[in-house]
Amino acid sequence: MVSENELLDDVRVVLHAEVAGVTANPAALLASVKRKRARRFRPWLGIGLVAAVAAAAFVLVPERQPAAPVEVAHVLERTDAALEGLRGMVIHEQGPAGEGEKYFQPGEKGLSERWHAADGSAFRYRASVDGRTIVDLSRSAAGDIFVDHRARTFRKQQGETPEDDVWTPDKIKDAIRDGRITVAGPGDPINGKQTVRLNITAGKADVPAEMWVDATSSLPLRWRWVQDGATAFDVTWLPATPENLAQLKTAIPDGFIEIR
Repeated sequence: MVSENELLDDVRVVLHAEVAGVTANPAALLASVKRKRARRFRPWLGIGLVAAVAAAAFVLVPERQPAAPVEVAHVLERTDAALEGLRGMVIHEQGPAGEGEKYFQPGEKGLSERWHAADGSAFRYRASVDGRTIVDLSRSAAGDIFVDHRARTFRKQQGETPEDDVWTPDKIKDAIRDGRITVAGPGDPINGKQTVRLNITAGKADVPAEMWVDATSSLPLRWRWVQDGATAFDVTWLPATPENLAQLKTAIPDGFIEIR
């Protein structure tokens, strides 16, 4: 009498050549072979029979395809080149916000949005909850505006060039030139796009950061400060159309009272 182990050995030998690359269910395969063995065995059909049983008992599992390789060797050079000539664009950043962040009350979760002139000359921030604006402020040499939508008030003051922490093209290029940005390797996909993750060493009085750049265009897609509770901001590069440039200045709604 042929043992179960011998039966499985026979099957493995044939499958190694006939159906390599698929995954077997040993219990189901053994049961099928035993049923076939109970019938009249014809030696000249042995190999064909075992292969047929294997095909019936096996569950075909597609091999996992490796992720497409990401070329990182020259990503810093490509990023530096991609940022050239973008100083006229508008940078839009957005990320989730919670009750621990400024302007958000206990239990509130919402969205933080920032618009920057890519040359660093203007900055705007808007906080919203469920699509409803709660705070909107902007800063530029032309004037600063702060609007409190909860209190329905606004405040204006003399403007100045923004000093907010903004990853403008010039700031990124300077960090590349100074050696403070290094390539960490392939990053997680963002909105279906392959990325390369960069590490940014902190300068004086700064916090380390990490940035994800598009593996194709080499433009930044996301960044965040490397510290507890830091928000990751998704980045969109907008052309300098009148509509996009208007996003750099806070609008004061009708009926709001000025605070002096």
